[in-house]
Amino acid sequence: MTIRINHKEMNLHIKENGCQDKEVLILDTRLPYFYTKVKELFQKEPSEVNIVFVKNKVEFEQIIGEASESSCTYSDGNAIYIYEPNQFGIATEVPRENFYEALCQELINLFYKQNRLN
Repeated sequence: MTIRINHKEMNLHIKENGCQDKEVLILDTRLPYFYTKVKELFQKEPSEVNIVFVKNKVEFEQIIGEASESSCTYSDGNAIYIYEPNQFGIATEVPRENFYEALCQELINLFYKQNRLN
């Protein structure tokens, strides 16, 4: 399932990929608030942001093209690939309680890249 948050202030798409984690199910209510705060820090924002949840290490490594023990997120263009919360601390060294921190950090990174390029 894909959740689209189309608002005059953001174009945010969350591709759940069937993930039923409580953190993912409420992400559409938590992430827009943070997105708005990040947007205030930068002159330009990405035209859209796509968040894609990855189920396991094999899938994640196929996306990034290499083995990775420590990474839990990866961005390419306007897409953020992130492990499902239940894989934090299992497929990655980052503990589950740092899920939102990792996602928000990658969102800031997308904004930074957008502003650096323009």
